[in-house]
Amino acid sequence: MIGLLIALVIGLWLLKVIFKIGFKIIGWVFMIAIGLFLFKIALWLGLIVVAIAGFALFGSATT
Repeated sequence: MIGLLIALVIGLWLLKVIFKIGFKIIGWVFMIAIGLFLFKIALWLGLIVVAIAGFALFGSATT
């Protein structure tokens, strides 16, 4: 009976450690994916701002 309790405690501790590491890895993957998505949005917004500035600059230079 005591051996069963010790095995149960060790098993639950290992399960906790495995889930903790698994959730950290899942969190890192989601963080990288969201970061890349936000980086892509920032690049597109930067390109839009540069395009608008270019149109404004060349539009005012010709008139």
